[in-house]
Amino acid sequence: MTFNRAAFTTNTAIGWLLKASLLVLGVALLAPPESLVRVGFAWMKQNPAGASALLTTVVLATLLAAYYRSKTLRVNISDLVIDFEVGTLVRKRQRIKLADIRNIKSHANLIEQKLSAATLKLETVGTGGVDMTLPQLNAEDAEELRQRLSPRGNDDEDLIQAA
Repeated sequence: MTFNRAAFTTNTAIGWLLKASLLVLGVALLAPPESLVRVGFAWMKQNPAGASALLTTVVLATLLAAYYRSKTLRVNISDLVIDFEVGTLVRKRQRIKLADIRNIKSHANLIEQKLSAATLKLETVGTGGVDMTLPQLNAEDAEELRQRLSPRGNDDEDLIQAA
């Protein structure tokens, strides 16, 4: 099973940049007129080349950080559990028993569709939401994994045949 690095890097970088821009916008709107934030925006108006260089540096650094994060993705599936791990500085690790999986949803946003990727969301017994998200898998691998992990005994075909 392989992750689509291009889709993961793009989605992660876009998410980080959107959050950062909302933060900057909020700070700029709430900052007093003589604050350092307003001085910075005045500098950007006077120096468009410097502002462009700064923006380009921020975007490239974000893409590089997202690409590095994509290289830390790990998924291990055994007969009993599925382990998901991502990150080096901030590590996220999840483990779910295969027997507890009750629902698997596949989702692909516009970027994932263009790059032939999909995200799987796994739901388990006793929770009201998604317990594990496997981001930006190759579309074929995501479908194969969804079929492999689909809950046993909960298939609609089994229920129809039993009736």
